[in-house]
Amino acid sequence: MQKISFTKKLNDKLHSSSLEARWEKTALIAVLVFIVIFSVALTVIVNMFYTNAVRERINSLHTDTVDAYFQSYTASESSFTNGAIEFTNNFRYSDKMEVWIISAAGRPLVSSSGLLIDNAVDMPDYELALNSEDGRGEWKGKMNGSDTVMAVTNILNNENGEKIGAIRYITSLNKLNTQVFLIMLSVIFMVIAAAALLFSFNKSFIRSVASPIKELKNTAAAIAKGDFSVHPEYDREDEIGELYDSMSYMATELGRIDKMKSDFITTVSHELRTPLTAIEGWGETLLNEETFDPETNRKGLTVIVSESNRLTGLVEELLDFSRIQQDTFFMKNEPVDLLTELEVTALVFSDTAKREGKNFQYDAPEIPAMSKGDADRLKQAFFNVIGNAIKYTEPGGTIDIHANIVEDELIIFVRDNGCGISEEDLPRVKEKFFKANDRVHGNGIGLAVADEIIARHGGTLDIKSKLGEGTIVKITLPLGVE
Repeated sequence: MQKISFTKKLNDKLHSSSLEARWEKTALIAVLVFIVIFSVALTVIVNMFYTNAVRERINSLHTDTVDAYFQSYTASESSFTNGAIEFTNNFRYSDKMEVWIISAAGRPLVSSSGLLIDNAVDMPDYELALNSEDGRGEWKGKMNGSDTVMAVTNILNNENGEKIGAIRYITSLNKLNTQVFLIMLSVIFMVIAAAALLFSFNKSFIRSVASPIKELKNTAAAIAKGDFSVHPEYDREDEIGELYDSMSYMATELGRIDKMKSDFITTVSHELRTPLTAIEGWGETLLNEETFDPETNRKGLTVIVSESNRLTGLVEELLDFSRIQQDTFFMKNEPVDLLTELEVTALVFSDTAKREGKNFQYDAPEIPAMSKGDADRLKQAFFNVIGNAIKYTEPGGTIDIHANIVEDELIIFVRDNGCGISEEDLPRVKEKFFKANDRVHGNGIGLAVADEIIARHGGTLDIKSKLGEGTIVKITLPLGVE
C-alpha cells in the first residue's frame, strides 16, 4: 500500500502543472543528464590518465640498453633464446607485468611468468609493430578470455637495422579498471550528494516563492468574488513583498472604488427619486379636477418642467460620463468665444445665487477670447465648476468669478468661501464617483466630466482648498483659432 501511495504521489508530481512541480521535474531531469554526462566524461578522462601512466611506465622500460643486450646474442637463434631466458629471469618488474621475447620468425620464445606460450596466440600489437615506422605497436583488449590487458611490442634490430626479434610487455588493466571504477564511483557519489544538497536548497527557495504566489492566487480569487477585505502579509522586502504590497493596495483601492460606486448608485437613485417624486405629486394634483385652480395649475406645471429639466441634465451628465469612459465622447472643433460662454453661464448662476441668499461676483474683460472647441461642452464644464461653488457655499457666502487673458491663455478663477475640502480628499475630488461632502446633493461625476472637457481643449483644471475656508478652482485654456 505504501508503494502504491508513493507511486501515485510521484505520478501526481510529474503530471502537475504547478510552478513547484514543474521546477522539480525540470531540475530532476537536468541533474540526471548532468550526472550521466559527468560520469561518462569522468570515466573517459580518468581512464585516459591512468592508461597514459601505464603506457609511460612501459615505454620507460624499453631503452637502448635493452636493444644492446639482445644484439650480443644474435649469432644464432639458440644464442638469442638463451639471452631471452636470461633477460626474463632477471626482469625486475615481473610482479607488475609480464614480458615475452619473440623470435625473428614471430614465434614467442619465452615469458617472464615461466609459462609456456601457445604459438597460435593472437598478438595484434606485434602485427602493428611490424607495420609501423618506429617498430612499436600497442593493443588493449581481453586476453585469455577474461583479463583486460595492455600489450606493447617493440621490434629488436641488430646494428645493421635488421629485425632479430621483438620484446612484448603485457600488463593487466583489471586493477587499473577497478581503481578507475572506485574513483569514478566516489566522485559520482560526491556529485550526487552535492546535487541533492543543491536540489534541497533550491527546492526550499522555490517553495518560498511558490507558497506566497499560491496565497496571492487565493487572494486574487477572493478579490474577484468581491471580497476586498483580504490583505495578504509578507515579511520580506523583496520583489514578492512588493507584489504583496501592490495586491494589498489594489484590494484597498478596489474596495474604495466599489464603495464609491455603491454610494454613487445610492446618490443617483436619490437624485432621480427627488424630481420624480415632485413630478408624480404635482401630476396627481393636476389630474384631480375637483381641486382645479389656475394658479395651482401654473405652479404645478412650473415645478414639473423644472424637475424634468433637472432629470434631463442628470441623465445627460451620466451619458457624457459613460461616453468618456468608453472613449466615445464627441466634441466639435470650431471657433468659439470662451468669455461669451463663461458670461452666459455666470448669468444663469447669478439668479440662482440671489434666490439662495448668496453673493455672486463676476469680473471679466469685455473683449473676445477666441479659441477652437465645442461651445456646448465648454459651457457644460463652466456650469459644473460654478454649480459646485454655489452648492458648497452657505447662504451669506460669496462666489467670485474672475477671468483674465495672459499672453495666449485665458485664465479663470472660481472662488468661494464655502465648506472647503480636506487635505486628505483634495487629490481625489476629480476622481469619478468621489464626493467630499455627502451632505450636499450631487452624483460625484461633475468635476470629472469638467476636467475631461477642459483637458480635451488643451487646458488644465486645478483645485486649491482648505477645509472650512473655501475653494479656488483655476481653469486655464489656450487661445487661438489656427
